[in-house]
Amino acid sequence: MNVHVRRFGFAATLGVLGLATAFAAPGAGAAVTGVSVAAGPEGLRAGCAYTVTATVDAPPAEAGEITIINSGGAVPGNGDRLGQAVYHPENGTATFEWIPKYTGKQNITAQQFKVGQYTSSKYIEVDVQGQGIDAGSSCLPLP
Repeated sequence: MNVHVRRFGFAATLGVLGLATAFAAPGAGAAVTGVSVAAGPEGLRAGCAYTVTATVDAPPAEAGEITIINSGGAVPGNGDRLGQAVYHPENGTATFEWIPKYTGKQNITAQQFKVGQYTSSKYIEVDVQGQGIDAGSSCLPLP
């Protein structure tokens, strides 16, 4: 009888550990591992479009949506959600087109989360150096 009690206790312990692992797995390893902004030779200019790329190690179905926000700096718009990124499963990235509204130093943050549950975020500090005119494939700096 003592052997049966030990086997039951061992099996129950394994079951609880397996259940805990299953519930913890989606958020545990999910992370935004990088964020970048593709600036042209003219640098970043307000009024011109740039691609923000976030690298993630878990798809939105597992770890939640990926959003891009302006999260710092001395410019207006701190905390503004710039939009939801489009996920690309073939390379684990999410992209978003960003058109800066303000000049100056800003933190562009990529975050991945489920509603009510924080997962992860990364940011990059950028310096929007002046105004520009978006010419499609390039940005024309204004004086």
